[in-house]
Amino acid sequence: MSDAEVSDQPEPPGPAGSTDLPPPADCMVLADNVHKSFGRLEVLRGIDLAVPAGSVACVLGPSGGGKSTFLRCINHLEKIDAGRVWVDGELVGYRQSGDRLHEMRERDIAEQRSRIGMVFQRFNLFPHLTARQNVMEAPCQVKGKRRTEARTRADELLARVGLADKGETYPAQLSGGQQQRVAIARALAMDPKLMLFDEPTSALDPELVGEVLDVMKDLARSGMTMVVVTHEIGFAREVADTVVFIDGGVVVEAGPPDQVIANPRHERTKSFLSKVL
Repeated sequence: MSDAEVSDQPEPPGPAGSTDLPPPADCMVLADNVHKSFGRLEVLRGIDLAVPAGSVACVLGPSGGGKSTFLRCINHLEKIDAGRVWVDGELVGYRQSGDRLHEMRERDIAEQRSRIGMVFQRFNLFPHLTARQNVMEAPCQVKGKRRTEARTRADELLARVGLADKGETYPAQLSGGQQQRVAIARALAMDPKLMLFDEPTSALDPELVGEVLDVMKDLARSGMTMVVVTHEIGFAREVADTVVFIDGGVVVEAGPPDQVIANPRHERTKSFLSKVL
């Protein structure tokens, strides 16, 4: 991909009214007036969100409200149409020259993504590789780590997610919950500064949900910055520092769990929660 100028991207004011002002040092994710459309369908209509380093933000909302699209915009899997996203103080997907934005080269975007772990609804494991090999693959191929070093790290991470005895097991021989835990270990193998979870338990049988949420709780306790799109209200209430309710492509309400979940201010939030609690 070339360094072609993004000439059709509107230029909204950045944080605090200046496109050149960097995010606060303790802010891991900062989204400023993020817009995204697919054809004539406007999915995100000006998302603003700040996620401090070391905190957990749980994103709730109805299907089709823009939650997963916003998550994918954070690591430039979806290109935003307007606004800005920073991760750890670095503008994602674009470089700024004066008042213009230029899309970065694909290899530079890939380098940014390598520092952001992402876990999807589906596990996306390589079926021909064992659990250990799935976890080793990216560190070896992307970071150039020696296989002996990557193997040791993979075994450490599989043990961390409760799968120390599954290193030689292929994905088809694992339950859905076990596969998702391998996917989490695979993301952690790149030593990310940020973890994104896109409804990581939605494809699991109900009895397998808890084992994945337990791993995520452990990550939260360790200080990993996490943005989690989820329908697991109990998890959000227990683990989140911030709960964000998104509907219609905008942040309707955001705040601590005891405010947004237990005492929501907006009627749309109240209506949604009344159907899922």
